[in-house]
Amino acid sequence: MRLIFFLNVMSCFLYVFLGVFAYLFRRKDRQFRRTPLNIIFISLSLLFSLGTMANAFFVSSPTAEEARLWFLSFSFIWYAAPPLFFIFCLLLTGNPFRYWYLLCLLPALSITIAQLFYPHAVLKQVVPVALGWHAAYDEGSLWHWINVANYTIFGVGSIVVLVLRGLFQQDELRRKKVSIILYSFIPTFFGTYITGFLLRYAGFEALPPMLPIFLSFLLAGLAWAQFRYDLLSFSSREVSERILQTVYDAVLLCNVDGIIFDCNLSRSDNEWQGKSISLVIPQADPPQTWLQNHAQAEGRTFEEPFCFSPSRTGPAAITVRRLSSGQSLSGYIITAHDLSAEKNLTLEVDRRLAATASLKSIEANFARAFHASPAGMLILEVGTRIVLDVNRAASAMLQIPPSELVGAPITELGLRMDEQVLSFFHNALIANQTISTQQLLITRKNDSKLNCLVSASPFMYMGKPAALIILLDITEIEQLRTELERSQKLESIGILAGGIAHDFNNIMTAILGNISLVKLSISETDEIYDAIIRAETACFRARDLSRQLLTFAKGGEPSPVPTDVSKLVREALRLSAAGSSVTASVSIEDDIPYAYIDSGQIIQCFNNIILNAIQAMSKGGTLSIRIRKEVITDLQELKNQDRYYPLLPARGVYVVVEFKDSGPGIPTGLLDKIFDPYVSTKHGGSGLGLAITYSILKRHGGAISVQSSEGKGAIFTVYLPPADETVQQETVTKVQFAKGKILVMDDEYAVRMVVDRMLRRLGYEPTVTANGEAAIEQFEKARNEQRLFSAVILDLTVVSGMGGIETAKRIKEIDPDIPIFVSSGYADAPVMSEYRSYGFAGVIPKPFGVEELSQKLASIVKSEV
Repeated sequence: MRLIFFLNVMSCFLYVFLGVFAYLFRRKDRQFRRTPLNIIFISLSLLFSLGTMANAFFVSSPTAEEARLWFLSFSFIWYAAPPLFFIFCLLLTGNPFRYWYLLCLLPALSITIAQLFYPHAVLKQVVPVALGWHAAYDEGSLWHWINVANYTIFGVGSIVVLVLRGLFQQDELRRKKVSIILYSFIPTFFGTYITGFLLRYAGFEALPPMLPIFLSFLLAGLAWAQFRYDLLSFSSREVSERILQTVYDAVLLCNVDGIIFDCNLSRSDNEWQGKSISLVIPQADPPQTWLQNHAQAEGRTFEEPFCFSPSRTGPAAITVRRLSSGQSLSGYIITAHDLSAEKNLTLEVDRRLAATASLKSIEANFARAFHASPAGMLILEVGTRIVLDVNRAASAMLQIPPSELVGAPITELGLRMDEQVLSFFHNALIANQTISTQQLLITRKNDSKLNCLVSASPFMYMGKPAALIILLDITEIEQLRTELERSQKLESIGILAGGIAHDFNNIMTAILGNISLVKLSISETDEIYDAIIRAETACFRARDLSRQLLTFAKGGEPSPVPTDVSKLVREALRLSAAGSSVTASVSIEDDIPYAYIDSGQIIQCFNNIILNAIQAMSKGGTLSIRIRKEVITDLQELKNQDRYYPLLPARGVYVVVEFKDSGPGIPTGLLDKIFDPYVSTKHGGSGLGLAITYSILKRHGGAISVQSSEGKGAIFTVYLPPADETVQQETVTKVQFAKGKILVMDDEYAVRMVVDRMLRRLGYEPTVTANGEAAIEQFEKARNEQRLFSAVILDLTVVSGMGGIETAKRIKEIDPDIPIFVSSGYADAPVMSEYRSYGFAGVIPKPFGVEELSQKLASIVKSEV
């Protein structure tokens, strides 16, 4: 299992590297071109990296449930990969991009949507095999066969396109790229197809996970095609190669140090690239001096020995020309005509004219590349640090016009940079050293920050020592990385909060249950009765706090009940405004209905708004809260008001809570952004409060508006859905005694014991078990002995053994009419708000006392007694 995990993780990081390399560090071309082929390649790299990482956790999952969740969470990747790879093959073989290509993704999108609403649409179950798990598909499901067809059609289609459109290309370079992808994809496709579908249909279910092994073939092919033949380059690089291939004479392109970076000598093996020209021209030693001497008489032909191949050196007519980028020397072009092979003077003249025209075109391309490059480029004089030339991208990054940049020292442009980094660059350039990429923070004139990667190369410019400075803006990338770190922290908090809340609620169930039993056992006139009531109230408050913690950390669907909003507002004020210098007041109009809300989530919304108001009024102020009922009939009238509605209410009746503060107000330009994640006007603020408020109100079917102007405070108006008139009044909770046999399943010993005592105190005959298997055994035993249970209470999550959902399903198969209650410390679990769709008759959220337990059971058991 560790080997499979390692292979998946290694594949993930290699695919990430391929995607990043294609985006930033192209081997031959620094300019990233947003072509469809490039975008599809990066998308494939992203999908495969996510998929292999998810597969690593899938095969190494400790439990079947965790493995199933990993499969369902990332299966959309394997649905989308075949059609996306088919589109990639179409583009790779030279087909122009058409928007209707994206229709190929419709089957994958349909399967993904179906799986969201019906998790068993494709996956039947996960089965343990050697080295991990594998997915057992539901062969009776239409969606499974759509998945098979999706994989088969686009996989075979990709092979057909690569064969018919790729292997018969006249362009040798493109043909090599296509052949590499084809030969690496064939074992990948047929390997995964045979082991993933055919062998399973033949009954071979115990194969170890083979996906990482077969994906390594495709990974190797993509990497080889990228690093050997520059997979994504089909423009300037290809044109340059074709020009060099069609020139009759030998052509060398070298930098100012005499290092060859391209040539048309033995191009199939690339023997000369990265080597000194002295290996080709023995007299060119040292290369820099030889190039400078011969380039002074540019265009003059002279004769010297020339190595046309590793095995043949002959006399040649050589010409040396400068390559300039603007007025900057970038390198040299050396042409060598083989005099030993000359047969016809006219043919020689024609060929030289063609070579000269090609070289002038390359020189012009170098000049255009400098000014058109999306990377910022500056040419600085090394000694004085004066800007000699600049392109449009650098001017835009620094937010300084080119007319102000050229001719001015870089230190006098109002830019603030780290002096140590500047000194390092200056000393290295004076020593004629190339500087590798360094990260540099630049503060511009308007105090905005520019986070960039900087590299520098020294060269001679118009007879002066100069340096080519390249700037790459990574400000947005750094911001995205920071947001990703925040998201990962929140995800970790959510996982921790869920576990803590579950264990906490189990503990509180034992405490609250025992308190409620003590409460039943003493008289209301007893001197400790009041203390028992306060302890019970504190337990319920602790339950609400644990639910608020889950809402903040994980979100979750609300569990709405009719709630008195005025009490909720006063509770929020007590929690948030205590100890502040703000004066708060609450006004309540008559006939306010109850709101149909989850009190734990809505009080968090109130807390967020109140805290924002208090923080805005750090030196004191007033906060006025008004609770009223409002009937909305005309939505256009709302839109015409001088307020911003990030969440517009629908027509109908609402319970409205209005928060008005006397703070400094919200700037107009920021009003429509305050509900975005990580947008904060406070130093050090997380920017999550109003984003969470928006999310909670949206899940409740509510709305919110903001009205503010600078210096005049802000008004936040929250719209909440009302409860039905028939359930507005709170029901006085009373203990209801009854008779009947109750089956209880919970893996916590303390919970089982207190529930057993509570049920016996209420008059029931309980049977308690620790897991689903034992509960089913007791249920069948009682049924065989004609001792029928009146109701069943099942814990949702069991550490070892069958959980509540599967247990309920098995019991319903035995007795479809038995009422089953689900009980859990995970208050935000979907089954708690959608219990009927899972076959449960009701919910008993933990912690609970004897009164709540009796109320839940009373109506059902009474009807049977």
